[in-house]
Amino acid sequence: MSKKETAMREAHDELYQNLNNVSQTALNTLEPLHVLTSGLDYFLTATYDSAPSSEEAEVLINASIKRAKEENNG
Repeated sequence: MSKKETAMREAHDELYQNLNNVSQTALNTLEPLHVLTSGLDYFLTATYDSAPSSEEAEVLINASIKRAKEENNG
């Protein structure tokens, strides 16, 4: 694995660790459904804001949903 690939993997892992930490902190006070919907709303908005077009955002969103379903529903 190259230095760049290693750095990207580490950044990815750190992102997930930070997301887990902030979620656990929020769950100490907020209901799970609130935490989950807030996270989804945040990242869906970020996807639309970051993508070159709404159509491309929806392609990314749909691909992510499909992947999550496949990983979690066998």
